[in-house]
Amino acid sequence: MHSGSRLLSYVQLLDSALPIGGFSHSFGLETYVQNGQIQTMDHLESFIRSQIHSSLVRLDGLVMKGIYGAAEQKDLRKISMLDNIIHIQRTPRESREGMHKMGKRLLRLAKTLYPWMEFKTLEQSFAQHGGFGSLPTVHAWISFQLEVDCSEAVKGYLYSSVVTLVNSALRLMSIGQTDGQVLIQKLIAVIDEEWERLSEESADNLHSFALAHEIHSMNHETLYSRLFMS
Repeated sequence: MHSGSRLLSYVQLLDSALPIGGFSHSFGLETYVQNGQIQTMDHLESFIRSQIHSSLVRLDGLVMKGIYGAAEQKDLRKISMLDNIIHIQRTPRESREGMHKMGKRLLRLAKTLYPWMEFKTLEQSFAQHGGFGSLPTVHAWISFQLEVDCSEAVKGYLYSSVVTLVNSALRLMSIGQTDGQVLIQKLIAVIDEEWERLSEESADNLHSFALAHEIHSMNHETLYSRLFMS
């Protein structure tokens, strides 16, 4: 593949319209909105900033870095070990299952979009070592084969996660499309700063500290009415 084609293929991977089910999940945001804890753009910005800082960079970002290293070494055990860790680290059942389903859908879609890519090694890793195929794992595997730099792949994934949250907010709150785009632009700088601060950390130290968010995510399944699956 030409380098320009690889870039455009990666851009496609970040498209919010990618049919992997992201539009069905708010990952706890719906609970905050129904409880009245997130009502304004400032509230929403604070919430997403906290997710980037306490969870997305330290958990998803570092696991992607680890998948890159394991892919380079063709270490099947390490790939599944990291995938298992990030799956188990998601305490809320809905979020855990949502990321698993989105990962499976992305893997299925990628086989159609990128028929030249090698997926047997990844599937062999899951089959032999009990991996789940969570979304960050599959995203990292595809990005690695597109020869995207690891840090750029992580930041691209974080960007798509932010877009998912903002798009969910557009359906849950009284905010406009322009407001959403302005917020995304502000958060791009936050993504860059947060990852640069943590990018030298070992993938073995992946972690999160989003206890309040996990509780709200767990409470989501008991809401009286719901727009989202998580």
